Amino acid sequence: MDNWLTKRATLSPKQTALVYQGQAYSFAQVYEQVRALTQKIATLNLQSQDRVALFGQNSWQMYLNILALQQLNVTLVLLNTRLAANELQDQLADAQVKYCFCDQNQVPENLRAVTNTKILTPKMLQNLANISYQAAELQDSDIASIMYTSGTTGKPKGVIQTYGNHWASAMNTLLNFQVTQQDAWLCVVPLFHISGFSILLRSLIYGIPIYLEPKFSAATCHQLLITQKITIFSVVPTMLQELLAVNPQATPYNSAFRLMFLGGAPSDSQTLQQCQERQIPLVQSYGMTETCSNIVALNPADATRKPGSCGQALFTNQVRISSTGEIQLKSPALAPSYWQNDALFQQKLTPDGWFKTGDVGYLDEQNYLFVQGRSDDMFVSGGENIFPNEIEAVYQQIPAIKEIVVDHQADNKWGAVPIAYLIDDASLTKAQLQAFGRQNLAHYKVPVEFRRISAFPRTGSGKIQRHALAKLSFELL
Repeated sequence: MDNWLTKRATLSPKQTALVYQGQAYSFAQVYEQVRALTQKIATLNLQSQDRVALFGQNSWQMYLNILALQQLNVTLVLLNTRLAANELQDQLADAQVKYCFCDQNQVPENLRAVTNTKILTPKMLQNLANISYQAAELQDSDIASIMYTSGTTGKPKGVIQTYGNHWASAMNTLLNFQVTQQDAWLCVVPLFHISGFSILLRSLIYGIPIYLEPKFSAATCHQLLITQKITIFSVVPTMLQELLAVNPQATPYNSAFRLMFLGGAPSDSQTLQQCQERQIPLVQSYGMTETCSNIVALNPADATRKPGSCGQALFTNQVRISSTGEIQLKSPALAPSYWQNDALFQQKLTPDGWFKTGDVGYLDEQNYLFVQGRSDDMFVSGGENIFPNEIEAVYQQIPAIKEIVVDHQADNKWGAVPIAYLIDDASLTKAQLQAFGRQNLAHYKVPVEFRRISAFPRTGSGKIQRHALAKLSFELL
C-alpha cells in the first residue's frame, strides 16, 4: 500500500492535519514539510526496516521526525523521555538502532549520557545535504514501531507493532466511534506511548486533524474544548479528574464535542457520576501496548447500566476468561512478537493461540468485560482472592486522598492481609478510613494498616513499583 501520509495528502490535501500552538497545517502543508526533511534524512542511507530511535515530546519536530522516517519505511523505536540514562542505553542497545533523533538542539541530560549511539538534533538534520527519495510502499507485515513496556515486573520488552496491527486497531476504533472527517482529536498523551502514537496514525488514516499539545494542562485543555471544534479527547483517570476540578461551574464544551476517551484504568464511581451530571460522554476502554491501543471499549450509553466495565470486545477482537480468571484475547491488532525475544512472546500464547494478558477479570452474561487487576498483584487472604485495584478504586472516592496503593503483608491467621500506602491532605485517621472501607467493601478487603508517605516509587514511564513499597519510610495512621 502507499505510504499513509503520501496517500492522505493526495486524497484530502486541503483538510487540516494538525493544529499546533494555534497554527493549523493542511495535509498538503505537512507533506511539504515532511518531504523537505526526508530529503535530508535520505543522505543517511537508511534502508527499509532499519531501526531509528526517536526521543521527544509532543512537538512539531517530533511530529515531523515520525512522518519523515515513515516515508522511508524505517522502524521507529519510540523512547520514553522520562527514562534514566541506563534504561535508555539498554533499549537502544537491544533495538540495535542506527541513529537517535532528538526533537531539540539542547540534548537532555539522560540522552546525552548515552554512548554508542549517534544523536541527531534538528540543527544537525538541517545541515545535511538534500537528495531525492522515493516514498516507500508499506506492507502489512512491515514493522512500523517498537515500544518498550515499562518493566514493572521485569526487564522491559520491545513490543513489535506492524502496519497491519495499527491498521486493525484504527479500523476497530473507526467502527466503534463512527469517526467522520468532521471529527478532530485532542492529543496531549505522549507520542512515544501507544495512546499518542495511535492518534497520529488515525489522523492519517481517517483524514482528520489532531490538536497536538506539548503537555497536559487542565486549564489549557479546558479552554481548547470550549473554544475549538474538538470532538474527541483521550485522557487517563488523573487527567479527567483534573479537568473536572478546573471547571467547577460545569461550563459545557463546544457543541461538536462527543467523546471523552478514557484509557489506563476504569473510572471511579465519583468521576463517572460527575461526567453523567455534566453530560460528558465517557468511553472507558481496555488495551495495552501489545494490542496497539484499546481492544475493548464501553459505549457512553452503557456507562450507567455497566458501571466498572471496560465494555465489549471491538469488532475484530475476541476476549475470553480462562479457568483461572485470566483475560485472554485474539486480535489482528495483536503484536506478532517481542523484539529479539520471541521465546518469551510464545510463552504468553495458549496452545490454541490466545494471548495471555496477565490481567484477571470476568465477562458478564452480555460479554461486558470487568477487569479486577493483575494476576501478579492478587493475593489470598483467608481463602479469598483480593485484587488491590478494587480496593484502591473505592478509597479514591475520598477527596482528601490524592493517591493510594494497596499491598499486603503476611499474617499468621489469614495468610495475608491488605495494607495501604497513601498520599493525602493529612486530615484522615485510621478509624475514618476503616469505617469508610467497611461501608463499601467486604470486611476482609479493608486494609489493616494505612501508611502515609510523601511519594511513590515509579518506573521511568510513571508506573508505581509495588515491589519497592516495603522500603519506603512512612507514618502509620
